[in-house]
Amino acid sequence: MAKQDSKSEVVTTEVPELKNRRYTVGYIRDWKTHSTSASITLKGNWLDDAGFKTGTPLKIRVMPGCLVLTAQEPFVMPTPQAEPEIMQILRKVCKLPRRKQTHITDYIEMVIAKK
Repeated sequence: MAKQDSKSEVVTTEVPELKNRRYTVGYIRDWKTHSTSASITLKGNWLDDAGFKTGTPLKIRVMPGCLVLTAQEPFVMPTPQAEPEIMQILRKVCKLPRRKQTHITDYIEMVIAKK
């Protein structure tokens, strides 16, 4: 238990300065029907500073009078596994003339028949 005359220690952390931006909702016009749709264009170096680098996928939550944009981790394609050597050879065989393909097919059938 704390002593009666002790004071609790106050810890403060710095909070980054919030920066407000002011924009106006504009419109874009459909080139076929000439109907208008609401449009908001965000641009500037402050987007990079806020973690929205070019190509960053966004998650957008839509609520009445409020949009929340959240940067997402970019999707990374899994590295393809190495193709087996036999498949690489067969791809080369497919590019050969039909007559040579037939010779190779006959040879493979002969090897299989001997097993």
